[in-house]
Amino acid sequence: MQETGPTTAAALSTEEQDRLTVELHAVTERRAIIEQAKGMLMFVYGIDADEAFQVLRKQSQDHNVRLILVAEQVTKDLIELSRTRGPVRQLALGGLIEAAAERIAHSAERQLDGASKTGVPMTNLGPSPQ
Repeated sequence: MQETGPTTAAALSTEEQDRLTVELHAVTERRAIIEQAKGMLMFVYGIDADEAFQVLRKQSQDHNVRLILVAEQVTKDLIELSRTRGPVRQLALGGLIEAAAERIAHSAERQLDGASKTGVPMTNLGPSPQ
């Protein structure tokens, strides 16, 4: 009878487990941002989840910008746009996706470490006007 080795989790060192935990957290955060952007696009444009993802993916590929950066910029733009009123808001919606990719293109060129470089963190956007 052959002896079985330690479980995978037990075989990993504490450092390796910590590294994997950090990586998993980062993946989860990126996925949440993409899902949030998809949801916003679905609401604004009346499209389904697959179409929203295709819009983000196309902009990412067309402008050679990471998908997470496009999603983050779209989310930021839609939050800011929701704070405006009147015809400017309607005009801005039309070019939102294309403009987001263009605005982050220069940041993406400098992106070497995979971290977000789109400007103000999403948590620092501030409260919406009353």
